[in-house]
Amino acid sequence: MPDKPAVTDTGYCTNTAPVPGTLRTVNAKNTGPKFFHLHGRRYGQCPCGKKVSLTERDNLRRHKPPQA
Repeated sequence: MPDKPAVTDTGYCTNTAPVPGTLRTVNAKNTGPKFFHLHGRRYGQCPCGKKVSLTERDNLRRHKPPQA
């Protein structure tokens, strides 16, 4: 990951597209109804090095890059 995305003045990463091939889904259906909101949550890796949950349109949520 040599090219890191730009960072805004407030410290947020400007990238919204996950790295291809890094999408995964958390399977929590066996944990019971209390944790049902976790079922189907999808995560992707950002080029900045952070693992972020995805929106409904498969874009990364707003996030700050990891501290160096």
